[in-house]
Amino acid sequence: MNNNLAIQDMSFGYPEHGGVMDHLVAEIYPYLKGTKCKVMREQKYHWDEDEKEENRFPDVSVLCDDRRRKKLAYTGVPRFIAEVLSDSTEDIDRNEKKNLYEMIGVEEYWIMDWRKRTIERYVLDDMGEKYILHDIVDDSNGEGLSLLSMPLVKLDFGAIFDLENY
Repeated sequence: MNNNLAIQDMSFGYPEHGGVMDHLVAEIYPYLKGTKCKVMREQKYHWDEDEKEENRFPDVSVLCDDRRRKKLAYTGVPRFIAEVLSDSTEDIDRNEKKNLYEMIGVEEYWIMDWRKRTIERYVLDDMGEKYILHDIVDDSNGEGLSLLSMPLVKLDFGAIFDLENY
């Protein structure tokens, strides 16, 4: 046995968690096809600004500068990141990750709750320093949903949260 290999215990979430991620990627992908931007699910990132100096795997991200890459990890800053809440990571998503994404300059950050069918949409303020809550989207106001940082990317709220088969 090779003791030099680190094994990371990754707890797997509810299938609904993955379903929301899959649906969000599927909704965004057609708009980015043929552009320099790409939508990715659980892509590995490593940022020098991260005090914990660890790899991060946002649930969904949109990266428009893929030139900044170290082996398997991107070092560029995504324009958009979404985290889907789970019981074990909710506090991390709402605090640690939100603070990190804010610090490195991710323009738009979504916190998605598949249990409540809600999306909290955060955007950087005019100075690009602090997240402000733009709105909370749910079934009552989900029509016409788009990425705030990429308004031409139109999304079907119902399709993102269509979890009937999960």
